Amino acid sequence: MLKCHGRRAALPVRIAANAFGEGRPERDLFVSPAHAIAVDVLGEVLIPACRLTNGTTITQVDVEEVTYWHVELESHDILIAEGLPAESYLDCGNRRFFANAEATDLLAVPDARPEGTLPFCRPFHEAGAVVDLVRARLEERAVALGWHKVEETFAGLHLVADGLAIRPDVQGLTARFVVPADARDVRLVSQTSVPAHVVPGSSDDRRLGVALAALSIDDGLTGAREVALDDARLGKGFHGVNGGARWTNGSAVLPAALWDGCKGSFFLRVTLAGPALSRWVGPGETADVVHLAERRQA
Repeated sequence: MLKCHGRRAALPVRIAANAFGEGRPERDLFVSPAHAIAVDVLGEVLIPACRLTNGTTITQVDVEEVTYWHVELESHDILIAEGLPAESYLDCGNRRFFANAEATDLLAVPDARPEGTLPFCRPFHEAGAVVDLVRARLEERAVALGWHKVEETFAGLHLVADGLAIRPDVQGLTARFVVPADARDVRLVSQTSVPAHVVPGSSDDRRLGVALAALSIDDGLTGAREVALDDARLGKGFHGVNGGARWTNGSAVLPAALWDGCKGSFFLRVTLAGPALSRWVGPGETADVVHLAERRQA
């Protein structure tokens, strides 16, 4: 059993039933991230599952621990897993990972591949035109299965302050929250999306919430406070500053030190650098789009 503890290279990939076509696979299939799937592109090729994740029918699953079972044959070959062709185990220098090989390297991952040529039974691709073609086919298939994209400027942006949800008034790309000055556990919460899943050509696999361009606090008594995007107090839930903007990961912590000394309640103003990314919504699911109240000019 492998302890994942957020190690992306260890998290399993879920391939939804019918992702590649009717009965391929017949039911949801879970594989290790670099386990190769056989895909027919004018002949079969092998592509690691992690290169095909798309936010719809193929996703990496957050788990605390996982047990992987690999099947080894006399030579590398194709097995049928729940109706989907996939590779058998190929020793890539990771045999010590497995329990029955007296594994001693507890930091090993199940799919480590050394440099150099390996005896794959089919042409192996990790990137390039072939992978792009297969990803495009998978997206077409996902849409046919009922997946669709939704666009929402603020991606349901709201505050959770000491367990209470606070919705903003909005105007343009600015959201304004009224926050009790005694609030202590405060998070800026939104829906998320992955650029690599919705932006053609992107390889950015970060989970992104909203892109902040400015942040300020004003209680009307002690004076307005501009919070720099690179303020050292902004850490958990924030990605790094890039190009004058700072993305959240969908649950960004705002420390109470930011409004220390404020009286009664204060306005928290958040200005976005641009609309949030579009996101995928599955068949039968509601988009859960939150329509925020537009602030009107007097």
